[in-house]
Amino acid sequence: MTKKNISRILSAFMMVGLLWSQITVTASVDVNRISRNETLGFKIVAVNADGTPNVNISPILKDFKIVSGPAQQTNIQWVNGAMTSSRSLSWTLLAKKDGKLNIPALNVTIGKQVYRTNPISIYVKKGGGRSQMANLFIEAKLDKEQAFPGEQITVTYRLFTRINLSIEDIEYPKSVGFWNEDLRVAQTVRFRDTQIQGVGYKVATLYKAAMFPTQMGELTIQPMTVTCNVEIPRQRRPGGVFDDPFFNSMFRETQRQFVQSDSLIIDVLPYSQPPPMDFTGAVGRFEIESWVDTPNVKVNEAVTFKVRLKGTGNLNQFNMSDIPFPQNMEVFPPTSSFKRDEFRDELTGDQNLEYILIPRSAGNFRLNPVTLTYFNPNTERFVTARSKPVLINVNPGDKREIASTRFNREDVALLGEDIRYIRTAPPKWRSRGNQSIPIWVWSTYIIAAALFIFPGIFTKMKDNRISTTDIRKSRGALKVALKDLSQTVDDPFAHTASVMYRYFQSKLFLSSENLDPLAIEMELSGKISPVLIIETVSIAKLCDAGRFGPDAAESEDTLQSQAAELLKKIDRELV
Repeated sequence: MTKKNISRILSAFMMVGLLWSQITVTASVDVNRISRNETLGFKIVAVNADGTPNVNISPILKDFKIVSGPAQQTNIQWVNGAMTSSRSLSWTLLAKKDGKLNIPALNVTIGKQVYRTNPISIYVKKGGGRSQMANLFIEAKLDKEQAFPGEQITVTYRLFTRINLSIEDIEYPKSVGFWNEDLRVAQTVRFRDTQIQGVGYKVATLYKAAMFPTQMGELTIQPMTVTCNVEIPRQRRPGGVFDDPFFNSMFRETQRQFVQSDSLIIDVLPYSQPPPMDFTGAVGRFEIESWVDTPNVKVNEAVTFKVRLKGTGNLNQFNMSDIPFPQNMEVFPPTSSFKRDEFRDELTGDQNLEYILIPRSAGNFRLNPVTLTYFNPNTERFVTARSKPVLINVNPGDKREIASTRFNREDVALLGEDIRYIRTAPPKWRSRGNQSIPIWVWSTYIIAAALFIFPGIFTKMKDNRISTTDIRKSRGALKVALKDLSQTVDDPFAHTASVMYRYFQSKLFLSSENLDPLAIEMELSGKISPVLIIETVSIAKLCDAGRFGPDAAESEDTLQSQAAELLKKIDRELV
């Protein structure tokens, strides 16, 4: 081989190596003009790359949604003796808005080198809407376009179609600057017939949400995207027997289609007046009420203070103001619960708080009203809701109670029984050889055998006694009440009311003895004569009047005897 031939061969190899090492990166789309609900294919191709290209795709997410991808592909080909390799990444994109959009130049990393793709312009024409009588579209509807921070905005998404379809997937809207509460999420899409400008459609509500803006300014609610499988007719030759409508279902196929709603713009306005100092963010219409489970307790006895906040608005998004309790009451952290009205589009419900209070000294106490300052968007004013004050009468407790340790004398007596001596008397010695079995040993064996043979009898007796507890209490209710009414007490009004309510609880099988004259009247209606009901309510109201005022002082001496005679008459009619 001559030197000239060797030189030609080396030059050829150098040219091949030069072509091999030259890396190019390009970007392309399969279509430049699309409608709003159509997808486009986006591809990045790296020629003569040794490895798979790594692409930062985030710059295009502002205007496009990635439906699928990236899909990878490698291609090697020989052209005129030269080998060319290419590696490609491809995506399926869906435009988020209409108009002229731009796919910017992207950074593509191959090995340690970074390459830039070419920018691409896409024109997206507005998809068929209601004015164009489209066959398939999503309607996004607001109940208002302006709102205050914390005010509810109801958004409804409905799917309209004139073609047969099945829904594959729903991507619900995600928006920044809102607190969202789902009102209706379609588990099973149900269509009904409707008409738009005389054109028949099937419509289904896909989603309804209560959205509460958390900041001011112009906010955007992102569109909803639905993936559908749509029926389309196949192409077939005209004429022949298959033109009969009977064969229409044989020449149909499904096609995947994406449907998007429009983006929604909300203008969030500032409050019409400066918020008060005690405003914690409540917006809507609210009412507050508070009460205790019993207004009469003793020192160191627990009482439950209940607060109910009910209304319509941004519930669960604000805190209640701190409640100032008397200093000589021990207060435990509250328990809370929320019950929502599921049958209303406006977020409506009840929020309940329960505090456990333990008074440590006797006296008459006043629990201050509970307040909530909220903004009413209808009147554009700040309003303060206020509950009524609650009065608690704390009577002196038993002097034998040990308040510091919360043990009374009975508890101390039980603690004393925990110390048991093994033996306190001299032992009795028995001479060796005496093999007699003590009587306690025989007794143990006899009792054990009886318990083994008759367990069912004892269990049945126990169950029967438990099951008849309420009946036995009902039968003995009058006897217990008359015994209690015969006692001499410092406050006959509170004592008489307590005895009467305990009697009705046991006699009528009620769940609580915390009753009042109205509750007693309702429970006794139809069970005893109207005359006795009137007399019972009269004595109950007399007890309340004596507890909270001086008007009933003249009845103090005869009140307990009157109540005793009344309970005897009632007991005869309730038998």
